[in-house]
Amino acid sequence: MAILMAIVSGVIVLADVIVSHGTGTANGLRQVVSDIGYLLVSWTAIIAAFALFLGFFNIISVHTYRIRLQESGTIYSVVLLVSLAATLIIGLVGGLGSTGSRFIFDYVLQPLEATIFSLLALFIATAAFRAFRVRSMETFFFVLFAVIVLLGQVPLGIYLWSEFPVIKDWILNVPTLAGVRGILLGVALGTIATGLRVLLGTERPYTD
Repeated sequence: MAILMAIVSGVIVLADVIVSHGTGTANGLRQVVSDIGYLLVSWTAIIAAFALFLGFFNIISVHTYRIRLQESGTIYSVVLLVSLAATLIIGLVGGLGSTGSRFIFDYVLQPLEATIFSLLALFIATAAFRAFRVRSMETFFFVLFAVIVLLGQVPLGIYLWSEFPVIKDWILNVPTLAGVRGILLGVALGTIATGLRVLLGTERPYTD
């Protein structure tokens, strides 16, 4: 039954996307398919909202349990729950455009995101230094292009050679963009294949 419902729902939503851009005289059928597709998408949004609330209460339950048991890292659970409550209260009372909400986004979330991305860049650089040892011609060109792009991004590269930004732009706009398009085409084909498998009932992620 679950497989049949998934197949029928997927076919209706797909048909809604197709017939909404089509032309013809079957306006009544198109309207019926559009209404049913809109209803299914609306149900999906409602289910996603309830899933968000379930995740919210699950976080509270898990960390409250950790605090009661006095497990290691209890202080982090306390900080998480206090931050969650404070953000929720400020957002409900003042709204997203309030001074408190802007303060949280500008002086708490953005510095934390910048710190995380800075650490991520450092980890990537150290991992690349350890992994990308020149053992073949392909690795040599990979390291060469990586160094050129890095020097073209930082002000130091301009002082070393003014052509570094120009070469960097060419690398990003020509070979890199071609590779990205190839990857996106592969991802699109894989997505289509997975969608067809779900519609045909051979792939059943909703039963796991």
